[in-house]
Amino acid sequence: MDEDKRNVLIFFAISVLIMIGYPYFFENQNIRNQNIISEQQQQQTPIAINGTTTEEMLVSARSAPRTFAISNDPIKAVEIRINSKKLRGIISTLGMQFNNVLLKNYKEDDKLENVSVFGKLDDDRKYYASLGWSSDNPNIALPDNDTIWETKSKELTENTPITVTWDNKSGLAFERQISVDENYVMTIVDKVRNYGDHPISLRSFTQIHREFEKDYTNTWSAYEGPLGYLDGKLEEISYKDIVKKGKIEHKTTGGWFGITDKYWLVAFIPEKDANLNVSYSYTADANKDIYNVDSRSMAFTVAPSEEISRTYHIFLGAKEIKTLDMYENKLDVKHFDLAIDFGYLYILTKPLLYSLVFIKDTVGSMGLGILILTLIIKLLLLPLAQKSYKSMNRMKYIQPKIQELQRKYANDKVKLGQAVSEIYQKEGISPVGGCLPALLQSPVLFALYKILYISIEMRQAPFYGWISDLSLPDPVLLLNLGGLLPFDLPGFLQIGIWPVLMGLSMYLQQKMTPAASSDPTQASMMLLMPIMFTFMFAQLPSGLVIYWTFSNILSLIHQYIMMKSDNSPTIKLKKSEEKH
Repeated sequence: MDEDKRNVLIFFAISVLIMIGYPYFFENQNIRNQNIISEQQQQQTPIAINGTTTEEMLVSARSAPRTFAISNDPIKAVEIRINSKKLRGIISTLGMQFNNVLLKNYKEDDKLENVSVFGKLDDDRKYYASLGWSSDNPNIALPDNDTIWETKSKELTENTPITVTWDNKSGLAFERQISVDENYVMTIVDKVRNYGDHPISLRSFTQIHREFEKDYTNTWSAYEGPLGYLDGKLEEISYKDIVKKGKIEHKTTGGWFGITDKYWLVAFIPEKDANLNVSYSYTADANKDIYNVDSRSMAFTVAPSEEISRTYHIFLGAKEIKTLDMYENKLDVKHFDLAIDFGYLYILTKPLLYSLVFIKDTVGSMGLGILILTLIIKLLLLPLAQKSYKSMNRMKYIQPKIQELQRKYANDKVKLGQAVSEIYQKEGISPVGGCLPALLQSPVLFALYKILYISIEMRQAPFYGWISDLSLPDPVLLLNLGGLLPFDLPGFLQIGIWPVLMGLSMYLQQKMTPAASSDPTQASMMLLMPIMFTFMFAQLPSGLVIYWTFSNILSLIHQYIMMKSDNSPTIKLKKSEEKH
């Protein structure tokens, strides 16, 4: 009987445990199973987005670790079209990344497809920008690159901004409003509302993520890479510097930061009074180098029933000088123009770039603009060039006297120096008279050279004849008769017509320029210069070669006029010699 009572009690206890535990263990497990099934069904039924399935997008989702996005009802990702005056592309509600933005006014090298700011869409290199919220508490569910936002918006235009939302089902509701202007800037207003019972600590963040193949190298001619105007100073933080240090951090109030290519820029512009930590970091896997430009705000608390918002602007476009300056004023952001690599001669290069753009817009041709600007600069520098030529001409005609003194005082350097100085004084010649005007001209000429290299207006701009793109080397190679002969040339022998014309103009200029010395070795070295420059300029943009050639031709014309002038210093020196 006691044993029967014990069995009854055990049976009753087990029954109570089952009754109590069933809803907790089995029903929760059933919910989890249903969620797993829903996820599997979503993965097994790919959603096509711009030719890419949701399954592929989930596999390729990058950065930001998965958090606790919870949804009882499966939400399908949709694509929102970007269609403004200068931009087109797609924003997917899966992650809300910016990685598919095309420039309507610029074509790829094949001139068929529009330029993609984030690289060609079929490129293996991953490049995107994103923003959102982070927390020091890992248990807070936050939207990430795997989150599917909800929206009723279908298209983003200048007149139709979009709004997307997401709820973490744990007390936080997120809203993102995106608008686009008629140029290259999108404005993003991120809002978070705490409808829970407890205060939540958050930070706002931005990220620009870029991957390169291991063997990738970028150009040396103009700065390309991570940069920013941080705390009142331009920071150009090269890929090599980031690799060397692993991570570079800055603190800033306002400013801007991003990644630049030669012609294109992706950059975030925060609120001007925002205090941020901006970091540039590098990681690597077996085949790729991975770079991130991140910003993090100071931590702030969102109290129950409180809503917080943060505003960012993101520039996705071409580095047009007028456009960058316009945004500098419109968004009250300092030195946004420094996204263009003006170099050390900023005080000269920027005005010259504005002048070139103005002339190009006036005459309707970049090639003609280069020629006209070169002519204007030559005319402005004419007094210096004339003074330099006169000084060199005088030096030429006193060379016999100096050589005679060198023979006479071969063993007495002091007397030789005194005697030469007396000749200079007697003839009114300064030994640096020919060099100083040339040195004063050099910064202007090099500044012009710089802007022709960095100017986006040169890109795909045609010139007369066979030049279809002033930003590329001359395509008609002399040694294979412009491609008529069926063989390829090694790089150093790929010399076009314009580089040869440039070298010939340099040679003629040297033959017409009065030699400052009769040393045959020096004369031979000078004759080698045109050949060396021909090889050097062969691989440079044809616009630069045309500029240099035209500049040499103008110098030749000036020298010819000087030689034929009755007031030539040569005649003056000859008369002076006859009197003695």
